[in-house]
Amino acid sequence: MTLQQILSMFFQGLTGAAFLALVTMAIVLIFRTSFTTNFAQGSIAMFSAYTITSLFSKFFIVQFPNMSSLILLIISILIGIIVGFLFGMFIDVFIIRKAKYSNAVTKQMITMGIILVISGILPIVFGIFPLATPRFLSTKVFRVNVGGTVPWFIPSHNLISIIIAAVVLIVLFVMLKYTKWGLGVRATASNEVVASMMGVNTKFITAMSWGIAGGLGALAAALYAPTVYTLAPDMMIGLQVNGFLAAILGGFSSFGGPVIAAIIIPFARVLAWQFISNTWANAIVYILVLLLILIKPVGLFGKKIAKKV
Repeated sequence: MTLQQILSMFFQGLTGAAFLALVTMAIVLIFRTSFTTNFAQGSIAMFSAYTITSLFSKFFIVQFPNMSSLILLIISILIGIIVGFLFGMFIDVFIIRKAKYSNAVTKQMITMGIILVISGILPIVFGIFPLATPRFLSTKVFRVNVGGTVPWFIPSHNLISIIIAAVVLIVLFVMLKYTKWGLGVRATASNEVVASMMGVNTKFITAMSWGIAGGLGALAAALYAPTVYTLAPDMMIGLQVNGFLAAILGGFSSFGGPVIAAIIIPFARVLAWQFISNTWANAIVYILVLLLILIKPVGLFGKKIAKKV
C-alpha cells in the first residue's frame, strides 16, 4: 500500500468522523438531559438541509445575483441551523412537555410521530420534485505531492467540514465544562430532580439542549449533503443510525466517549472496505461493535451507575 493510499484512507475516515461526531453529540446531548432518544434527529436535520437548498437556489441566487454565491450559501446554512434549533426547541417545549404521560417511552413515540409529520410536510413545503444538494463550500481540490507518481488529492469542502466540526465540538465541550449552562447540563444529567431543587432551571436546560441538538443536526446535514449529490428524505438515516451506534459504543453516560466512538466507526469502516470487502464493510463494523457491546454493555467509556433503593 502506498503512502498516498494510506493518507487517502485516513482523510476519508476523518471526513466521515466529522459528520458523524456532530450527529452523535446531538443525540447524546438530548439523552443526557431528557433521558430519551430522539428518533426524529435525522428528519429534523434533513428538513434543515431542504431549507438551506431551497433558500440558496430558489431565493438568494434569484434575488441577489450579483452577490458572492459563497456568502449566500453561508447565510443559507446559518438560517438552516436556526431552523433546526427552533425545531428542536419547539418539540421539547410545545409537544413533549404537553404530553399527558411524559416518560422515556412516551418521548420516543412522540419523536417517531414527528418523523411522519416531517415526511408529510416535506412535499408540501418543498415540492415533490428532487432537489440538487447545496453547492460545496469550496470546489477547490488541493494537490499534495507526498512521493511517488500519484499525488494526494484533498477536497477542500471535506477539509473545511473537518475544521468546522472540530471547532464546534471543542466549543461545546468548553461550554459544558466552564459555563453556567454546562454546569446545568451536567447537573440535570446527573439527577434532574435534585438539580431542580438546587435552583437549576431544568426546563431551560432541556429546551436549549433540544435546540442545540437540532442546530448540530442541521450543520451536519449542510456539510454532508453536498457529498451525496442529491437530497432525499432518507438522506440522514445512515448517519442517525451510526450516531446511535456510536453513542452506545462510547457509552451514553459520558459526552466524550460517544464522540470518540464516532471517530472510531468511520475509520473501522474504511479499513474494512480496504482490506476485507466493500460489500460487507458496514456489516463487519456492526458485528464488531456488537461484540464489543456484549463484552462491555455500558460502552467503551461508560460507567456503571449505582442507585440506592
